Amino acid sequence: MTVFAVSFAIYTLLIVAVGVLAGRHAGRDQESYFLGGRTLGPWVAALSAGASSESGWLTLGLVGWAFTSGVSAYWILPGVLLGYLFNWTILAGRLRAESERLGAITIPDYLSFRFGESTGDGRGSLPIVRLLSVMVILVAMWMYVGAQFAAAGKAFEAAFGMDYLAGVGLGATIVLLYTVIGGFRSACWTDFIQAIVMILALVVFPFWMLLDAGGVDFIRTSLADVEGGKLLAFWPEKTGMAFIGFLFGSGALGINFGYPGQPHVLVRFLALRHRRDAIAGTVISITWGALVLAGAVTLGLLARSYTVTEAAWTAQMSAELAAEAGDSGQTALVLSANALLPGILSGVVLAAVLAAICSTADSQLVVAAGAAANDIYARLIRPGRSSSVVNRITVLILGIGAIGLVFDPELNLFSFVLDYGWAILGAGFGPQVLLALYWNGATRAGAIAGIATGFVTAFGWKELYDSDRWGVELYNLPVAFIAAFVVNVLVSLLTRRDEQTS
Repeated sequence: MTVFAVSFAIYTLLIVAVGVLAGRHAGRDQESYFLGGRTLGPWVAALSAGASSESGWLTLGLVGWAFTSGVSAYWILPGVLLGYLFNWTILAGRLRAESERLGAITIPDYLSFRFGESTGDGRGSLPIVRLLSVMVILVAMWMYVGAQFAAAGKAFEAAFGMDYLAGVGLGATIVLLYTVIGGFRSACWTDFIQAIVMILALVVFPFWMLLDAGGVDFIRTSLADVEGGKLLAFWPEKTGMAFIGFLFGSGALGINFGYPGQPHVLVRFLALRHRRDAIAGTVISITWGALVLAGAVTLGLLARSYTVTEAAWTAQMSAELAAEAGDSGQTALVLSANALLPGILSGVVLAAVLAAICSTADSQLVVAAGAAANDIYARLIRPGRSSSVVNRITVLILGIGAIGLVFDPELNLFSFVLDYGWAILGAGFGPQVLLALYWNGATRAGAIAGIATGFVTAFGWKELYDSDRWGVELYNLPVAFIAAFVVNVLVSLLTRRDEQTS
């Protein structure tokens, strides 16, 4: 076994051990399993939230997007960082306080309690908000977790020459092992460690790589004549609606509409030790995000530059470009580390790829388990009763089901994550959470209409909208988010008096 493989194996065992140990110290009640007893400090909350939100989309998908799109990929930074800023300054503190006041331990819990729904005791309205929320979570998380397992398959294939599906299975096994045992506390502590490892791979390594290549001039010189110099254009050659279409159609800025609606991120706010910890969390999360995002884009540009110079290790990526493959450049991080770093350090880089995958998949699986075990079983079927068995069975079923989504090794992770998992959650929950927190006029009927509108529009727009026909590429998330927000407000205004009298 090579030094590369040994170092990666050691890291994997360490993460599993941390997850198991963290899980052993968690309480046995629902709040301990799903919120870690509301004891998260700002460092663990901020870094684990960042790591869980960025996923294999960051280490594989964004690197690949920069590889094919060029310097304009830096537009992703303001989109993502605005999302971080909004979440931590507008949602975090208030959601922490309101969730504790209502006794909510999940996002469906909060929305359901906020609108006075029944919890199985016959009092209150029918739990339609809760049931719709659970449906959206299970569908979106199924797609989202599948994308993480696909990322694992690509990483193991590039690193070890492993069969793609075998890599998917190995990645799924690692994630499921410690998630089933540990729950939320396990996910947060492993995500915290993995966020630090991601800095090594996406900040330290690209910076060293850039210095070794001769600085920014290497990128500028190598890409000057590629695609007529378009890869070096920060401002795309678009004006008017076409430019707006680039920003929101590509997801560069449109991505920020998704942050208020990601339950696996929002749950960190519910678990904060104190409401005031949101202030420190803001600074920590934005600093971490700026570093890793800029590093990922820079690495993609460096990989494309090395491809132009026909470096031996870029042969696979050159073949992907020639074949116009949808996943071109997505394994650039693994391939460059394998070629340019000593075995033990390249193992750390592969560990970072796995870290991004695990940190998102484990959190999403815990949220999905909460949807079944808390929001359905403990709230509706057997009120007041917790079930660790239901938690763990849900994690296993969703994890195994997610594998069935990703048999195609050419799956484009960047678009699959943004167009389906991210968009469905962002539009399904974002407007509803925001209005529930800040508008007393929000009603249960409005929330129901908003969730349904966000889900249907996000999915339908992706499947039916033809950008070639209309001449403007428009990302489904902003469209679905705005539609859900408007529908929620209109229905709330129409039903406010009826709900007040009832």
